[in-house]
Amino acid sequence: MDENATRSLPPVHLHSPQNRVKKRTHPLVLWSLLAAVAFLLGACAEIDTHRGVRNTSRTFNTVVLDAGHGAHDSGARTRKGTLEKDLALDVALRVAPKLRAAGFNTILTRKRDVFVTLDDRVRISDRYENAVFVSVHFNDAGRKQVSGVESYYFSPESKRMAERMVRVLSATTGAENRNARIARFRVLRTAQNPAVLMECGYITTTREAALIVQPAYREKIAEGLARGIIEQRGGPLLSESKL
Repeated sequence: MDENATRSLPPVHLHSPQNRVKKRTHPLVLWSLLAAVAFLLGACAEIDTHRGVRNTSRTFNTVVLDAGHGAHDSGARTRKGTLEKDLALDVALRVAPKLRAAGFNTILTRKRDVFVTLDDRVRISDRYENAVFVSVHFNDAGRKQVSGVESYYFSPESKRMAERMVRVLSATTGAENRNARIARFRVLRTAQNPAVLMECGYITTTREAALIVQPAYREKIAEGLARGIIEQRGGPLLSESKL
């Protein structure tokens, strides 16, 4: 465009009525788009959270115990080389007879050092219609000296159970209660039964690892997990003294 053509253009007034209209409509369009996106995201979250989850958290008679990791998937390890997969399996095997003594049907996703995919763990649980799923793990804080027990859940049907189990586990072992937290772990997010993942302590923390490697302390962990499950159901089916 030549110089004369530029000069012949009418002046633009920043505060002209036309420009004021544009300034008013732009935020409205933006807010409409944001509202639409928020609605869609909310709808997706609603569907994802409630999709197919059975509300058995107070009626269950079967407990599916899932010892985390296995085989080549060793999980975390203590500074002296003890593996999470072995500690988790040991605890799950200790919990199972306590629950059976209280009258529950108990299913283990693994009974030895084998690898089970996350989806297969969930499928094992989903076969049982009146059940809950409890995954046993130990935590890794890297070089940080963090300690305590935590629980994780995803569906609303699992929340109360996660809160109860971490509270009872903390009281039984004396470990710090780091509370129940929502998480999108695959075994929680895709489960059709109420599902809780328990982090039973930090094996990368020197002081706590020294306790966890002791069989007597793992027996306390198992007792705390079993008590939490039994209390969630509404009390022991047979006798709590059998724990």
